[in-house]
Amino acid sequence: MANAECGFKLIVDKMSDFKNKQYQLEEFILLVKDKKERTAGYDPAFAYAIYAREEEVELGLTIYVGEPVEVTDNDEEIYPSEVIEQEMWYLCSDEDIQDVVDLAISQKPSATMEELVMALDYYLTIDDFIDLIDE
Repeated sequence: MANAECGFKLIVDKMSDFKNKQYQLEEFILLVKDKKERTAGYDPAFAYAIYAREEEVELGLTIYVGEPVEVTDNDEEIYPSEVIEQEMWYLCSDEDIQDVVDLAISQKPSATMEELVMALDYYLTIDDFIDLIDE
């Protein structure tokens, strides 16, 4: 039991190092592609949201990975203080980016970073997944 607890603590410690930081979009997509930002099963401690200052989803976009938006019983949205201080807006949820990247890689294992960013932009704009074809 002690070994399992130690393993869990290591995962949680890595996650605490992972959230509440800024990344370039492509850096973070690599983490998502390698599934380094999630556990095998659902764990609410690993939930995150992605925020940005810019509206254009493109290579080089600076993003902030932080806590998800909290919604009160009165439907009031409470954003993390870092997001408010840095005047960022909500870009997407952890599930959105995971689904887009996972599907793109399953369709085209050789997908380039440009294609992965394009797939995310397409999803966030059209609210649908783009079909990538492996040639």
